[in-house]
Amino acid sequence: MIKVNKAIMYVYRVNERKEFFILHRKRNDAVTLTGHIEKGESNIEAARRETIEELGVEPIKITDLNIKTDVLLEKNGEKILSIEHAFLIEIPNKDVHFLEASEKHRWHTLDELYDVLTYPNQREPLNKIKEII
Repeated sequence: MIKVNKAIMYVYRVNERKEFFILHRKRNDAVTLTGHIEKGESNIEAARRETIEELGVEPIKITDLNIKTDVLLEKNGEKILSIEHAFLIEIPNKDVHFLEASEKHRWHTLDELYDVLTYPNQREPLNKIKEII
């Protein structure tokens, strides 16, 4: 089994309301941003780097939610244990685009995320985010 450490990023901006950046991918699912944590890199450094790489903006604030979720995946017949560390990330109030692929995105309120996000493990941190913001 392969083990990978990932940052799962709940990226939001403050417009007239707090809006969260969600990818609506071609495979017909809706997800938050995620990225690999590189060797020698702290979890929070990875969340910052991935936000810059994927959206092209410097985060205003990064909050470690102190939530770790283990997700068992399978890719090409190989089992993968994805250890996901959750972060709440505020970015400047401007429109951004996912830079790594041609996926579509939409902005959603926090309450909408309970119904919008496809995967249960990505809905898990929402109650804690609600307490924070």
